[in-house]
Amino acid sequence: MPSKRNSHVQAKRSPRSVVPPNDLNRPDRRKDILRSAERLFAERGYAAVSVRDIAAEARVPVALVGYYFGRKEQLFSTVFEHRKAYIVERIERMSAVDCSSANPRAVDDLVRAWAEPAVELRAHEAGEAFSLLVARTAWDSRPEVTEIIKRFYDPLASVFIDKICQALPDCSRERLIWGYEYALGGLLMLIADKRVERLSNGAIASGDPNVLDQFVQFVTSGFRAL
Repeated sequence: MPSKRNSHVQAKRSPRSVVPPNDLNRPDRRKDILRSAERLFAERGYAAVSVRDIAAEARVPVALVGYYFGRKEQLFSTVFEHRKAYIVERIERMSAVDCSSANPRAVDDLVRAWAEPAVELRAHEAGEAFSLLVARTAWDSRPEVTEIIKRFYDPLASVFIDKICQALPDCSRERLIWGYEYALGGLLMLIADKRVERLSNGAIASGDPNVLDQFVQFVTSGFRAL
């Protein structure tokens, strides 16, 4: 029979799970984990987030994160896999653009097909964290993070570069690759950076979809200037 002291110590111990026993079988636990992971990776960056942090945010046992998604790098990859549809949409829309000399608006059409799904995703509350995560990932040089860009975004970049080379055949591929990088920097700032809100004293908002036409015009002019 346990002593009163031991019973008191056991009562003081915090539970190992952050989820009440009657809440363990919720049908949306995977979504909770994915949403929590996406939000924390976006706010802190990949290296600063642990599986334990994600479990606490999602209010699930730590072991459940591993059970559903494996190691942290596998969960990180799954976050992007979960959002892959908008990348596929961008590739399909770009592939459909007529970049021959018969289409005088080829550059405009291509830039819009590339940018619009990203801006539309950012315009939804559910896409704000992911948009910030994309920007963080693009600028993170850790191998496991760079691998995400290579896997999900390099194919998209390759399609854009191939198409812009068709639209602007008199410009070297090397110059147009630089042009893509310039344009990408602008897009990432549009969808992820909140500095515009400070610089404008709140007059304009980060990720505003109403500036898409202006952005397309700006980027198109840049490519034509090359």
